[in-house]
Order: sequence, then structure tokens, then C-alpha cells
Amino acid sequence: MPKQSKKKSKSSSQTTSEKASEPAKPKELPASLKEHEESETSIKRKVKKLANYLKEAKHVVIYTGAGISTSAQLSDYRGPKGVWTAMEYGVEEYEGVEIEQAVPTYCHYAITHLVKKDYVKYVVSTNVDGLHRRSGLPRDKLAELHGNCYVEYCNKCEKEYLRGFDVSKNEKDWTKHFTGRKCECGGRLKDNIIHFDEDLPEKDFDQAMDHSKKGDFALVLGTSMKVTPSCEFPLEVLDNKGMMCIVNLQKTEYDRLATVRIFGKTDLFMQLLMKELEEEENVDTSFDALQVINID
Repeated sequence: MPKQSKKKSKSSSQTTSEKASEPAKPKELPASLKEHEESETSIKRKVKKLANYLKEAKHVVIYTGAGISTSAQLSDYRGPKGVWTAMEYGVEEYEGVEIEQAVPTYCHYAITHLVKKDYVKYVVSTNVDGLHRRSGLPRDKLAELHGNCYVEYCNKCEKEYLRGFDVSKNEKDWTKHFTGRKCECGGRLKDNIIHFDEDLPEKDFDQAMDHSKKGDFALVLGTSMKVTPSCEFPLEVLDNKGMMCIVNLQKTEYDRLATVRIFGKTDLFMQLLMKELEEEENVDTSFDALQVINID
């Protein structure tokens, strides 16, 4: 199976256990890490065009990164105050909330709505914060390439448990993944978080690849597209003669390939898109799967 690897700069599978002990001395951020935000008027104009593309497309796939969770007060990784930016450039890291305190953003709920209304066929995410599933997105419509902090599975029978807490927070050795709990069959439970040089989950990878190859429109949200192989899935859509829209505050090396390129926050983008699709009144932002699951 392909492994998570670095591309151009360090990345993370969105855990807090891989931080450097000593920050670098502050230095100027390169232009590639600076954020750009266009006017709401400009975004509205582009969203109008995008909405027409979505209505005409047959197989839309959404790809998400840490940027869709920053409004939930979770830190990203390559933003001006992101985890890896702070480590490499010595800037002050954004201190958000603990992952269990975060709740799904409007963007998460809007994505779930688009899937349920069949505008979108599949979602591929590198986020481990679990907010997609908490927003009600069905598991069979989602590839979690780097894992989910609320999920643990049995190393014997492979049964999966969705918990109401971060399953890895009390691990003695995060490199071994054992959570300290056991399955009803007696097997040991492990988290499914993917660290650097570890194999991506085969089922999720295969589903992401299958839908990407079928895709005719790739909507890329909140990712700098620097971690392979995750960043390469949208390119499969382009190889299928499809189109791509990128919504991110930072530039990416794939911007020139995008049919629509929007520099903006994903919540605002989704609010404008839902309005253009006349779906804004139908987006349910009250659901949270953690409130209804059976917590063992």
C-alpha cells in the first residue's frame, strides 16, 4: 500500500504527538505560506459559475484538509500559525481547543448535505478530527486516509468502534497504536491514525482512487496539497477529463490546473454555494454523532 509521505515540507496526520521539543528561531515566512483572501463579491461571482458546474457534473468528489476545521478552533498545519510552520519558522503557534472540544463547522454540515442530496458522490479527507462523521456524513461516502481520532479497531477480528472520546489520548506509545482497551473477542484495540511512513488504510485508499477515477469534478477544500499520495487524487479527476476547483487561503502548486480558483475561507464559500444552489435553508447544523452513539 502507498505510504503517507512528505512533499516539499513536513506534514502531519493531524496528531499532537509529533511536535518538536524546541521551536526554531523566528524567521520570515516564505511567500508560499502567506494567505490571500479575495473579496466576497469576487467569490460570489465564481460560486455562481461553480454551482452550474456542480449541477451538470455526474460524479463530484470533494477533497478536504485541515483548513475546513480552523473555524472549529483546531490548528492547521501549514498556515501562518500552523503546527509545522511554528516548528520550522519559530512563529507563535495558534492555540486552539482540544480535539474533543471541537464541533463540526458549517462547511462540514454543508458537505454532508451535498452528499445526502446527491450533488456529491464521495468525500476524501486527510483530517483525523472526526468532524465529517460527527456531522452525519455516512461512512460509506467517506475515505479517511489518515484515520479518525474517535475510532479504534480490533487487531484480531477487525471490528471497529466509534467512541465519544479521542481513543489515542492515553496511549503509552503512539507508534504502536494500542489504546489499552480490548475488543469483546479478547483482541487488543488500536487507533487507526496514520503517521509518516505508515501504510494508508487499504479500503479507504482503494475507494478514494475508484471514485477519483470516476470523477468529473474535483472540489478541493482547505488543503495546501503537499502530502502525497493524498494530494494526487484530484489529478485522477483531471486525467478523466474532469474539472477542478480549489478553495484555500494559500496558493498551491496545482492552482494553474484549476478551472475555478478561490482564495477564501471554506465556511463563507459553502454558505455562498448553498445559497446559490437554493439549499441554505436545508442544511442541518444541529446534528452531532457523538451525542447519539453508544459510548462504551
